[in-house]
Amino acid sequence: MTAIGLCGPDSMSRGFFYGCARSHAMSRRRAAELTRYADGLHNLPMLWFKAFHIVFVASWFAGLFYLPRIFVNLVQVPAGSVAEQARLLLMARRLYRFASLLMGVALLLGLVLWLGYGVGMKQGWMHAKLALVLAAIGYHHACGALLKRFERNETPHTERWFRVFNEAAVLIFMAIVVLVVVKPF
Repeated sequence: MTAIGLCGPDSMSRGFFYGCARSHAMSRRRAAELTRYADGLHNLPMLWFKAFHIVFVASWFAGLFYLPRIFVNLVQVPAGSVAEQARLLLMARRLYRFASLLMGVALLLGLVLWLGYGVGMKQGWMHAKLALVLAAIGYHHACGALLKRFERNETPHTERWFRVFNEAAVLIFMAIVVLVVVKPF
């Protein structure tokens, strides 16, 4: 094989050393691409944890979005509709249990990312996110307390109050997503 074949096709038209330099630069770029690919493979488990963390957080919040909506419906139930109230309470209990399971898995995966991989460690946005996660956990438990009051046939608040309460989960979720994506500080 000739030196021209080793260094690339440009060595004929622009001279031998130009072709070799260009070929060498392409090799460095290819090596950098391969290094990035290898780093990606090294981070592959973390990416799986992150993907499942996002899925479980979104699912948990879907429960937190819908549970107060069931509370709105419970407030609207006419006094004599025992069957409708029982059906809504059953739905609320099942949703709360399922959302609690989703919350547990989401928190566990978040801890793996934070403590195991150091994601966001010592960064301001992560501290703010953790404060919002604590607020979301508190919101979740507040929904559980409200559910217990409904089970005792108490109507703890008005329909309007529950409609406003329902928006709190949306605001918490939106703030967490903005912090994680934008990382403002």
